[in-house]
Amino acid sequence: MAHVAVHEIIANRYIQKHPSEIKDTDKFITGSIAPDLDEQLAERRKFKDVSHYGRWSNGNTETNIDKFLEDKQVKIEQDYWKGYFLHLLTDHYFYNKQFNKEFEEIKKNKGNLREDYNYIFEEILKKYKINLSNYTSKYVDIKEGNPQYLKLDKMLDFIEEMSDKNIENEIKIIKQKGMDGIK
Repeated sequence: MAHVAVHEIIANRYIQKHPSEIKDTDKFITGSIAPDLDEQLAERRKFKDVSHYGRWSNGNTETNIDKFLEDKQVKIEQDYWKGYFLHLLTDHYFYNKQFNKEFEEIKKNKGNLREDYNYIFEEILKKYKINLSNYTSKYVDIKEGNPQYLKLDKMLDFIEEMSDKNIENEIKIIKQKGMDGIK
């Protein structure tokens, strides 16, 4: 799963690239990490499969963004919900496009992404000059070493690709074609 810090970094890059689209940047960033917030889950949702509108198994979340868009509590015109949408979209692309081979390797080897993130975060944070929120920064543990599964360049490409997306266009595609439209 994309690390909560990756979600926040993508949200910040999205704001930089789409300055007129997001009015309340704090709410957008909060929405972008909300599916992974422990406090959020305790209050509104009991299981990760609920917060991600999908199914959680073996460290993988299958997101059903179409279900998210049908949820009556979701007001997609609000920046919080746009951020939440970007989180779900990021997880979908993480598993189904950008890192699907790495994830298969991790499952095969019973590995873990956490350590890999710790090895690449320092470079990512230097590149983007982003100060993470208090919530997110407590999950970042920068370490020296080499990642086993994640490569810095590929993660940087992913951050750029996801922050280039147009939320309105992605919503339109999903509403017209369902999840198959974004694979």
